[in-house]
Amino acid sequence: MLCGSPIHCSLPAFVISTLVFQVPQGHSAPLTVTGPPGPITVAKGEDVVLPCSFSPGQNAQDTEVTWFREQFLPFVHRYKWGQDQYGEQMVQYQGRTELGKDGLAKGSADLRLFRVQLSDTGNYTCFVQRGSDYDDALVELQVTASGSAPLIALERYEHGGIRVACRSAGWYPRPRVLWHDPHGRHLPSLSENATQDKNGLFAAESSIILTRGGNQELSCSVQHLPHTPGQGSALYVSDPFFQCAHSWRIALGVVLVIVAALLIITVCLFKIKEEQAQELERQEAALRERDEEIAWRRHAVPIEEVNVVLDPDTAHCQLVLSDNGKRVKQAYKRQDIRDTPERFYPWRCVLGREGFTSGRHYWEVWVEDAGGWAVGVSREDVRRKDNIEFKPEEGIWAVGKQAVGLKAFTSPSPTEFPEIKAPRRIRVSLDYERQRVAFFSVDEGIPFFVFPWALFGGKKVHPWFWLGPGTHLEIWP
Repeated sequence: MLCGSPIHCSLPAFVISTLVFQVPQGHSAPLTVTGPPGPITVAKGEDVVLPCSFSPGQNAQDTEVTWFREQFLPFVHRYKWGQDQYGEQMVQYQGRTELGKDGLAKGSADLRLFRVQLSDTGNYTCFVQRGSDYDDALVELQVTASGSAPLIALERYEHGGIRVACRSAGWYPRPRVLWHDPHGRHLPSLSENATQDKNGLFAAESSIILTRGGNQELSCSVQHLPHTPGQGSALYVSDPFFQCAHSWRIALGVVLVIVAALLIITVCLFKIKEEQAQELERQEAALRERDEEIAWRRHAVPIEEVNVVLDPDTAHCQLVLSDNGKRVKQAYKRQDIRDTPERFYPWRCVLGREGFTSGRHYWEVWVEDAGGWAVGVSREDVRRKDNIEFKPEEGIWAVGKQAVGLKAFTSPSPTEFPEIKAPRRIRVSLDYERQRVAFFSVDEGIPFFVFPWALFGGKKVHPWFWLGPGTHLEIWP
């Protein structure tokens, strides 16, 4: 079988394992699935239809449709064997989805989502399968929430004028607060701020200085997306309000002089004590830096820096390797190459050509991320076909970045690192005798995860890589 056959190489492995690798007789054209040209926008609490069309259309009994998000299981909605399947549906979508089954024969797999929530925002994949032929398309959903009418408040005298604030809450996504003069011209704000509550809704605030004879009349509007309706309020401040502006500045100046004098006296009294505290803090920082450097060199710099070269015989047919085997990227089209037992399929993986059965080694990977990645090591006998799970029981010790951020593929579930920024350059360290695989952020100069007991079982291990859509990897040195 050629890897460039009509089957999509991007399909999750647990679906591929159910396919029969022969196109049924009578399919004169390959199955093609298309989504909308742009994102679908809907207000929070309303119902929305996620459009998905496919061709050629056929009897609904012969068509399987699965809508999912970051991973295939659990799914958002599934239609199979002529009826809806709810056994592995995501909890947050239970009772809120409906597939337009009447349109299946005409090539429509639209999904209706009821009572949309803010957490529904994101990308959805429409996957359509008929026999061994299948295709998928991406649909982006943007959920919005319109907040309260803006409240304009006179706060205080400032800089010879009056500081005016505009506030509004209950918005999603993060809104913009705009000031305008009576002619509709935009006025620059003095400050802007937005906060998000536990329900994910934003409260926004903006301030402006109002001066006599200038912009005594103004309006404030709030909107969450450009060129969309928002909420607005207007204000006019008459001349008497400005009479106290300058006297307030004089009073403020006197107060500032007094405060400055008190600060100088305080600084003089505590100067010696502060210098001693700063010196002690510098000494402690130097000790911490020394300890961190010792730990970094002890764990991050193995004996041998290896020259990793990618093995083209193991590369998935959608991965394109450079001539020197140091760079790899995912192509949008499948290469017409033979699917051998050594080649990964359908997961977009590739191994390093040389393996290790002893010693301490390290190599570095530079990542240009667009759709996720994973790097690490795997045993030579790791499964190349069907369903592959990234975890030690499968012979894979790796870390990577997916939709939720940086994680280590531990068992029974991944370990996430929400406080660590996904690095652009990762060092992979292998100590075969101690059965340890460690990962370091070269960007930050810190280790962030270690597999302490990697059970290699005396078998050869290879550098291992997985690429998401649009991702580029380059191996150093």
